[in-house]
Amino acid sequence: GNCVRPTRGPALELPLRRLLVCMHLGRRLFATSFATLATFPTPGSTAASMTGASRVIDSAIHLWSDGEAPFPWASPPPADLRSAGSPEAFLAAAREAGVGGALVVQPANHMHDHSYVSEALKAHPTFFRGMGLANPTLPPEEAIAALEALHTAGFVGVRFNAGAFEGGLCSDVGRALYQRAGELGMPVGVMAFKGLAGFVPDLKRLCSEFPSTTLVVDHMGFFRQPASGGQLGDAAANDEASWQGLLDLAAYPQVFVKVSALFRASGEAPPFVDLQPRVGQLLNSYG
Repeated sequence: GNCVRPTRGPALELPLRRLLVCMHLGRRLFATSFATLATFPTPGSTAASMTGASRVIDSAIHLWSDGEAPFPWASPPPADLRSAGSPEAFLAAAREAGVGGALVVQPANHMHDHSYVSEALKAHPTFFRGMGLANPTLPPEEAIAALEALHTAGFVGVRFNAGAFEGGLCSDVGRALYQRAGELGMPVGVMAFKGLAGFVPDLKRLCSEFPSTTLVVDHMGFFRQPASGGQLGDAAANDEASWQGLLDLAAYPQVFVKVSALFRASGEAPPFVDLQPRVGQLLNSYG
């Protein structure tokens, strides 16, 4: 089954295999929206009735406030979703769906102000885990201090928005953050919204220099561009260089992949049948 191993403390738990999926597909793939974590505690809800190693964990969600003080937005969510990002809204949907826990990734709506997500983690410590957002706009020493503060606050991983690193992921601040994340036992999730290809050389260098840092590639490397996927029809296309870069990263055993955000990766409507061959390739490379 999808057994897990903890990193450190209450840290993000990764399947022993590198394909992160809700069913047992391979070693290093995380799920299309879910990952199965055997030791993730659950609250007294429908999901809590699940036992053993079968608890379903949503591997990437966002929470955001209503925009009012003390949690203003850095950028507003879409108008029709402004009331959909609260912990209460997610918990209600999760209980109905039988989801037993979730990894909350710091949203762009709050950028580097982690106070709203921090409150959610404190209010629901048995249900949520947190992945913070690295701030590469700071000098290396300050960026590391901010990362350490997130770790102290209970965040278990950190996202790198790859395009936000001036000078690249191997800039001074990028290397310092990546190394320190590994020392803290915080997996790094890399989001390359405009495609992975341009970041692969730096990721290979980081993997070689800091092999103890776990790397999770978000959303199949955003190989379909623009990243609205099937919603754009023929206006989007597969970026094969990004796809090949994702396959190449399988050479590093500390790299995992999220098979997620399928509506962005697919050129079709659900159930995204065109992705089946791609998942098969990931299994061959990462499995």
